[in-house]
Amino acid sequence: MMAFPSFSQFILMKDSKEMAIHIGSGNYFYHVDEEQDVKEVISEIYKLNRFTGDKPIINKKKNLVYSAYMVNPVNDEFVYFMYAIRTREGIDIYCLYCSNRYLHFFDYKEGTSHLSLIYDPSVNKNTSITNLSGIPQQ
Repeated sequence: MMAFPSFSQFILMKDSKEMAIHIGSGNYFYHVDEEQDVKEVISEIYKLNRFTGDKPIINKKKNLVYSAYMVNPVNDEFVYFMYAIRTREGIDIYCLYCSNRYLHFFDYKEGTSHLSLIYDPSVNKNTSITNLSGIPQQ
């Protein structure tokens, strides 16, 4: 099993001097206080890991501030997933490296809408970073 080097615990993140990496809730996560910080962190992750694809879409004033995925272009058994979720004390940004299978991350509300953050490998196949929206619950 060969892993794409920049995904292996995101070795290039050691170059990031501004944010501490918190181990435990996934491969790592950041906590930021403001929405503008989300874009800065996500942009830095893109740059350090040399990601190509969609520009990050930051959903201002939403509970799911950002989410995107990328199937590992070297080994399609794995997927890189990022999302930023609003919490009581700011915004948590999760960066996960997961098995490439159906993943139901969580359910959430945006106003009166009930949504789910779901990754489905039968639909989501891009090998470059791709923004991913929540799916309305039936």
